[in-house]
Amino acid sequence: MNKQSISNSTILMRVMCAVVFFVFTFCYLYFYQADVLAMAQHVLSGGKTRYNSLIGAVLITLVLYLLQLLVFAVTRLYKRAHALTYFPSLLSLLLLTAVGTDFDLSPHLGAWLWAAPVLLILYGWVAWNMYQYQPYEPKLTDTGLFSKVMWTNLLTLFIMFLMVGLFSNHNDVFHYRMKMENLMVQGEYEKALEVGKRSLETDSSLVMLRVFALAKKGELGEHLFEYPIVGGSEALRPDGVTTRSFIYPQLEIQRFAATAKAADDYRLCAYLLEKDLNSFASSVVKCYDIESGHLPKHYREALTLYMHKSPQPLVHFVDEVLEADYADLRKLEQNTPHDVMRYNAVRDAYSNTYWYYFKYVKN
Repeated sequence: MNKQSISNSTILMRVMCAVVFFVFTFCYLYFYQADVLAMAQHVLSGGKTRYNSLIGAVLITLVLYLLQLLVFAVTRLYKRAHALTYFPSLLSLLLLTAVGTDFDLSPHLGAWLWAAPVLLILYGWVAWNMYQYQPYEPKLTDTGLFSKVMWTNLLTLFIMFLMVGLFSNHNDVFHYRMKMENLMVQGEYEKALEVGKRSLETDSSLVMLRVFALAKKGELGEHLFEYPIVGGSEALRPDGVTTRSFIYPQLEIQRFAATAKAADDYRLCAYLLEKDLNSFASSVVKCYDIESGHLPKHYREALTLYMHKSPQPLVHFVDEVLEADYADLRKLEQNTPHDVMRYNAVRDAYSNTYWYYFKYVKN
């Protein structure tokens, strides 16, 4: 193989590595980590600046590529070890997105403060040895997209991409929370409520954000139990420790929860979350006309359950449709004697009801 072919093959490999790096880094920043980076910038700036996902992804990608060019100029690794010139850039990308879920309380990188320098020293040693070995590498015998040098470098890049994904923040619930908060800051409560809606994973902070978004739309009593719930009534409001927001002001959530109409729904849902049907029944009649036909779905479900469980009910409520649905639930439970099978059957059919929460979710 002549020198021109070898040169063309290595140039094609370097171009392909650059393209793959650009695509991965931009997509990773723009589609996956944008909300986490927005939170980090909000915390570090004290809420004075906002992160733009598109501009941020473009600028960070370009800066990291310039870092790779600098590393390449120093190491001159242009053959089978060329992909290693992207290591410092990808390590920097990892450090940018290795944000902990307690970043607002402890805004530092934890173990990465000492791990990153150690990795860079180790990298320098490896790069030096690869540079010394480079003149003795076997001659290239193939060229093009399917050459050995091409796929050796691409495989090395993909391994480093995998490491970035594994050691960065990939906590699904935390990503849901950051996405919701960014949408809520923009007033997009409808979109915020769609975030992670099909996932069974949650925590008390995510529950609190959903409660607030539903209350802002006036749908707290209609849709609350369509989402997974943890934390009981304590998850309704932020406490600044276990239940908190990073970007959306916690004082605004507390203030809104204390307004007249919202306060009624917050109180009624607190009774439901604590499974206190007696207190709920005595309070709901003070807030709603239960005979009007406009009672929210979960309140109707709770009153139906209350009528079946209370020997001397304080209020009288009958909804024929819900009575039939509740009878179907009881029949399903009676016809499924095995605990696990009964739980799964009820969850599949009634997980979006208050009945499922009352009977099968522990406070």
